[in-house]
Amino acid sequence: MNDVCVCHSVTEEDIRHAVVAGVRSFEALQWLTGCSGGCGGCEQEARQLLSDIITEITCAHPTFHLRPSHDGQ
Repeated sequence: MNDVCVCHSVTEEDIRHAVVAGVRSFEALQWLTGCSGGCGGCEQEARQLLSDIITEITCAHPTFHLRPSHDGQ
């Protein structure tokens, strides 16, 4: 699988796992994975991917959004 964040070897699958673990913000994703903590060139793609995955999962599982996040949001 291709890296979204080359600097920290963060893949789309890593972002998906983070969402399942409760991540709901880019800042929480950065804290958990290090994504966009190097050159920052992946930030826009990572933010969009995070949003898309959250939407995908919450649409497929409507009660998923009720799970508390790790970042207080």
